[in-house]
Amino acid sequence: MARYCALWRVLNDLFFEKLCFMSVLRLLKSLPALAALLLGSVLTSCSDTTGNSTTPYSAREIAVSVMTEPARLSDLRETLTSVGTARALKSVSVYAETSGRVTSVLIDADAAVGAGDLLLQLDDRDERLAVELASVKLADAERLVKRYTTVNARDANIPESQLDDARAAVDSARIALEQARVDLDRRRITAPFDGRVGITEIDEGDRIDTNTLVTTIDDRSTLLINFSVPEVYVDRVTRGTDVSVRLWDASDEAVLGEVVAVDSRIDVSSRAFVARAAINNDADKFRPGMAFEISVNASRGAFLSVPDVAVQWGADGAYVWVADEGRASRREVRLVKRLAGAILIEGDVSEGESVVMEGIQAVRAGVLLKPLNTDAKPDATRG
Repeated sequence: MARYCALWRVLNDLFFEKLCFMSVLRLLKSLPALAALLLGSVLTSCSDTTGNSTTPYSAREIAVSVMTEPARLSDLRETLTSVGTARALKSVSVYAETSGRVTSVLIDADAAVGAGDLLLQLDDRDERLAVELASVKLADAERLVKRYTTVNARDANIPESQLDDARAAVDSARIALEQARVDLDRRRITAPFDGRVGITEIDEGDRIDTNTLVTTIDDRSTLLINFSVPEVYVDRVTRGTDVSVRLWDASDEAVLGEVVAVDSRIDVSSRAFVARAAINNDADKFRPGMAFEISVNASRGAFLSVPDVAVQWGADGAYVWVADEGRASRREVRLVKRLAGAILIEGDVSEGESVVMEGIQAVRAGVLLKPLNTDAKPDATRG
């Protein structure tokens, strides 16, 4: 009996192993059918309502949500500050034209003088005598010519050459008289124009020559101030440009002026040129020689302004993403000026084009964009 039981167990094990082996074979044979069934289910789920099959879901494009802002044209204005020294509209140092002894000094420091006013008188006794002598000689020569003319009118035969010599003597005497008057006038030192006279170190009785400084005269009704301007503003700071002027290290209210002259060349060492500003000083508040701070609000031209967060950096430099017909387009730009919250740029960007400023991390070239801000231009995005 035990022998029969052992044989039964052996046959049972063999039958079970065969059954499992057959099951595996049947499973392998049924795999192609299972795969076809699964594929059919997927195609069925992707079919449209009419029953026609469409493209797979992976071919459907997803738009990237971004915030955009149009590029705006902005005038770049900068305030240039420079320091210059004032000079009077007209300023001279007065010297004597001849040497001599001073007989009168009429100079009152910082007093107003008019053109032709006497400032200093030199001893002119010799010059006055010379004028009188020249006057006498001229009168004598004129009388001789008159006598010759009268005699000839009475049919006297005075040679024409003799009459010509008499006339030449008149001309010479007249020139000598004018020369004597010039010498006499040089003994008087007068003001060449209206202005303010400076201090003099000359007293009556002093002897001076042509190297002796008599005084100074300044027409300070208008002050001129030279200052340096960078060469980049050569076509921006021109004649007529407004300036603001105040005393150096002073809190006084600024005085308005304008540029009245610009130098014709650029200094190669400083890369700047000299401009001259004029300010009105009728109130006589300022003096020549004062140091002034000049401020000029100059324009460098119009540039496109974009939000500072819109500018990105790559291996080739700065760039921005632009919504070009609803898709992202990368544009290389050059930075001009950084402002508060914005950057002025130059590049292949037009005024009014929408520049991406938020959501840039997900933007790639050619990707579909979906602007979220209401003021953005509508794009042909597909959901």
